[in-house]
Amino acid sequence: MALETIRLGSFAGVKQGACAGAVPLNWAENAQNVTTVGGKLGRVKGYQPLYPAVPGLARKLRRLFIWPRENGSMDCLVAREDSLFRYDRGTDAWLDIYHYTDDMDADIFDFLKTKIGSTETLLVGSGLESILKWEGGTASVAAFGSSQGLSDKAVNFLELYFGRLFAAGDPEHPARLYWSQAPGDGRTIEDWSADESSENVSGGHVEVGTDSDPITGLFAMSNQLLIFKRDKLYRLLGDRPGNYRIVPVEAALAQPIHTACVLYGDRLFFLTDRGLYFYDGQTVRRTAHGADLLPLLSQVDFSAAASAACGDTLYFAVKENGSSVHNDLLIEYDVVRDCFLLRRGFETVDIASCYGTLYILTGGGEVAVLNQGTTYGGEPIEAFWETPWLDGASALTVKQTVEAVLTGTGGPLKIYVLGETREGDSVALLTGADRPTEFPLRSMGRRLKLRIENVSGSDFDVSGGVELLFDEQRRVL
Repeated sequence: MALETIRLGSFAGVKQGACAGAVPLNWAENAQNVTTVGGKLGRVKGYQPLYPAVPGLARKLRRLFIWPRENGSMDCLVAREDSLFRYDRGTDAWLDIYHYTDDMDADIFDFLKTKIGSTETLLVGSGLESILKWEGGTASVAAFGSSQGLSDKAVNFLELYFGRLFAAGDPEHPARLYWSQAPGDGRTIEDWSADESSENVSGGHVEVGTDSDPITGLFAMSNQLLIFKRDKLYRLLGDRPGNYRIVPVEAALAQPIHTACVLYGDRLFFLTDRGLYFYDGQTVRRTAHGADLLPLLSQVDFSAAASAACGDTLYFAVKENGSSVHNDLLIEYDVVRDCFLLRRGFETVDIASCYGTLYILTGGGEVAVLNQGTTYGGEPIEAFWETPWLDGASALTVKQTVEAVLTGTGGPLKIYVLGETREGDSVALLTGADRPTEFPLRSMGRRLKLRIENVSGSDFDVSGGVELLFDEQRRVL
């Protein structure tokens, strides 16, 4: 009989799918609504509603767009399946600024801020009608382009690359990539036709690939335009039609949903059911810990996914529970630390990042600021962090827990230890950053699993790690 300890000196992210012995002690097998920045463990902040709920929630919400204006103001748009809404600060109400002729049966809206001439303009692609353009404020929504300029196509992927507008998603020509004329000398991005004066200022189009498989996403990087198709990834190189080259990217990958792709610097990250990948300008790679959530990712629904980058964190909203109306799982990926964390407890329709602030469109129709406040829209934040099975130095001995010792502040905090023979838990307030708090426990088994969870949404900060003390005995044969 001997007293032994298992010590977790710091806290990292969530790692699933590996055998217990292959998971470092400071990684969780499961966790939700916690932060581990700096190796400390704490409850995340919640969200605070910024604007009231969009009216008519019997119609499904689709997309959120935050538009920072050059004059310092900010416009907020929400796409419902049948209408575009703009929030008006003066009346504190949502204004229906455009009504679609048909309901949108998919999450296919794309927003792009640009300039037409010297006018700051927002473009909205839906895939069912020609592109819309809006100059912001109280201006009315107008149709973009013209039949004469060959730019009245019903596209829903929009990107700017070397000053031109590129578009795809035309249902009549699903594999076709369009580009506009080069702006200047009377030309604008609303004209996609040829210019007799020079090929290099002309608009045009090309069929991408050797089959009719549709284009499923466009993403502009600093020196190339990425073109996703269902079966392959292509890149367009060159700065004018005379030297455009479209070449395939020779890499094996699971094709992503375009709304689960996000640019971070000059790298494109995308989350799929096979993990987190990124394109580095030459090829596609999976991040070092990109497979850490494979068991979870293989079960979630990406069909209405949303994504955004804010600071050094990437956010991906997906649906975990089939009975949820909207995405009910928010996956956070810390690019610098290469680790995942999870948030649950609210539904997310869409995410938008603007100047270091992350905005969400909630399932209840509110536009809110994430990482502010102490609740999720008034609901307590239920947080926990759970280890894989721990066997100490050997699975041949029986462990009987004595206590867990944590150093930190906040609470109350519940420490739960599951043993194969007996389980136990203990609740206490953390007594201070320099005073360890003891949690008496009576669990037993050859393996133990430690779970740290808050009580009724309580806030906490575990800054000194965790030490689990147990009595180890050899089994009597």
